[in-house]
Amino acid sequence: STMTKILAATEVTPTTVLFDAESERESVRVSSLIRPLLQSEDQSSGSSILGGFYGTIMGFKRHGMHGDDDLPWPLHLLHILFGYSLVVIPVALFIRYVRQKARDSLSTHESSSLLARAVRAFALGRPEYQLLGGEETKKDESWSPHRVFLLLTMFMGIQLSLVTMGYLQEEVMTTAYQRTDDTEQFDRFGDGQFLIFCNRIVALAVCAVVMAATWRRQPPHVPPFYHHSFSSFSNTMSSWCQYEALKYVSFPTQTICKASKVPATMIMGRIVRKERYTRTEYLCGLGITLGASIFLLSAPSEGGTKEEGSTATTISGIILMVGYLSFDAFTPNWQKVLLDAKPRVSKIQMMLGTNLFSAVLCAVSLWEQGSLSSSFSFVITHNGFAKDAFLLSLSGAVGQVFIYSTIAEFGTITLAVIMTVRQMISIILSTLSYGHPMTPWGAIGFCIAFISIFGDSYRKYYMKK
Repeated sequence: STMTKILAATEVTPTTVLFDAESERESVRVSSLIRPLLQSEDQSSGSSILGGFYGTIMGFKRHGMHGDDDLPWPLHLLHILFGYSLVVIPVALFIRYVRQKARDSLSTHESSSLLARAVRAFALGRPEYQLLGGEETKKDESWSPHRVFLLLTMFMGIQLSLVTMGYLQEEVMTTAYQRTDDTEQFDRFGDGQFLIFCNRIVALAVCAVVMAATWRRQPPHVPPFYHHSFSSFSNTMSSWCQYEALKYVSFPTQTICKASKVPATMIMGRIVRKERYTRTEYLCGLGITLGASIFLLSAPSEGGTKEEGSTATTISGIILMVGYLSFDAFTPNWQKVLLDAKPRVSKIQMMLGTNLFSAVLCAVSLWEQGSLSSSFSFVITHNGFAKDAFLLSLSGAVGQVFIYSTIAEFGTITLAVIMTVRQMISIILSTLSYGHPMTPWGAIGFCIAFISIFGDSYRKYYMKK
């Protein structure tokens, strides 16, 4: 009923908005292959639900809103989900068909062709290899010098790769690149989603090289390959919720949410992996959140007070930040489920699956918005952009290797702690570089956070002894 009221208010009929001559020049483009999905069979009885949704979007655009950033966030979200559904629905139907055929042909001879094996691995997995799992070797969780060195290596790898990625991302988004056909003209690139797509493609190339070099040492991939799409979707949606929430939340709300990764990861681990945590572990998680929040809120800003130009927190902002924390906590926990399969899924297999589905989702979204060809055109017609985009994507791919290695070796909570500490270290480095003294509240928050981190580690070490 709400959709009908909006359509009536804009005085636009979905069928004319979608397919008349004017709308075909809009930024939202609909392929002729999916027009039957949007148009109803009986034009006199109105349009389909999808047609009504797209008519609403185009109605907003005709009344002065240009691009998804001008749309209300619920409609922007529906627009994104619509693009993803063009992939998800056919794939889900395909998986259902393959499973039904597998149940119907249990007694018949299965095809051994390469295509048939690939289809079975994608939709059904390889459950026959679960018999090879046997007794899983107990992982060494003691704080031996080798394990401490490995953790420090993961920590430094994540910090350096993410810092490099952030620097290169700012360079790419703020640099004006010279055109190849007109040396007097300089243009800036503004499509962040295309950079994410490039990152996924380079990560896939890295995975392909590593897989080719270690093919004989890779374990059989037991779970259905499409299971990687869940973490891929949640990773994409967490990034969208985070960026969209910045329009609706204040600085203190942003800070507290960014510092709440550890409790959110623990709660999601209880839901997804049935992981049990002690009261002491929950208290340590809350201590890390409290200490990090106090420290980050008390950090000095270079451009004045934090309240200058800040946004008041609204219900929409709270909903989006809850979505960000939920999706962000689900991603590593679901990846941990796959990594703990018997036989274990390797971190390279995990990286390959997640990036493959992310690349598909990004490509479909870029195509549906009509910006895929224009982004490739920018790459070809501007000097230096391809090199910067490649280095940015390579740094992101290296960071993924360290992140997946951390999840596999130390678990999701350790990764959440590392990401929280990373924010605090960046504040400390910024404070030292600009010559700002640390406030008393900042020192208190810093102490609370690190006492919680190392107190829990010492408790586990003492209990083992």
